[in-house]
Amino acid sequence: MNALYFATFGMERPRGWKQSLTVGHYWRAALVVFFNYGVDTGTAFKSAAFHEPILWRHVTWRPEPPNGQGKDSRYGWLYYRRVKTNKQFYRPMNRVVQTHLKSLRTDQRQPDLPVFDCGNSRPNQQFQRLCNLAGIKPKQDVETGQEKPWVLKDLRKTCATYYDEHMPESSIEILGHSVGGVTYRHYAHRDPLAFKAIMSLPQPTAFTALVHGFDGECPCCRRRFRQA
Repeated sequence: MNALYFATFGMERPRGWKQSLTVGHYWRAALVVFFNYGVDTGTAFKSAAFHEPILWRHVTWRPEPPNGQGKDSRYGWLYYRRVKTNKQFYRPMNRVVQTHLKSLRTDQRQPDLPVFDCGNSRPNQQFQRLCNLAGIKPKQDVETGQEKPWVLKDLRKTCATYYDEHMPESSIEILGHSVGGVTYRHYAHRDPLAFKAIMSLPQPTAFTALVHGFDGECPCCRRRFRQA
């Protein structure tokens, strides 16, 4: 994740780009959201007509939960739907998520505009270019040995693995997996567990640079990200 974050500073300006921010700004914030919530590709980037991406009206900076359930989050809340199941989620924002989303705000308040812009209509294609910039080799099939390009869905798997390593069982609610019967009763405590996991999950080093005011600099050595 650090390598991907660093590489966003080397992304080229897409053809016809009219945004006031660079495409790297949007990808850095998107990587933070993918890592912390394991969202679907269509939840961040609308690449198909049926996708409902995260809009600015889905982001609230107030601490009270929008659905009236659970405890307050000092950094605000994020709302989104899963593409596959259409299930709704109200997720607390931690400091890293809040800082990156605030970095995308402009003076013009347009609540129905998408939060993220990947630069074209094929986010996975852009992601593969980002992987090349980061020097990340293609993944390899264990059985056939065939190389395959990384896709954004792999970030969802990374999120699940990372959460369960640091707080076992939390990924079930974080990613919105369906469970039932005895298993569901076993995970009846998962809502507060998910809240705790999101608020306390250790973040990749690169993610904390913007939080500490070192935009474009490595927080540990203060070198520019292209050199770090």
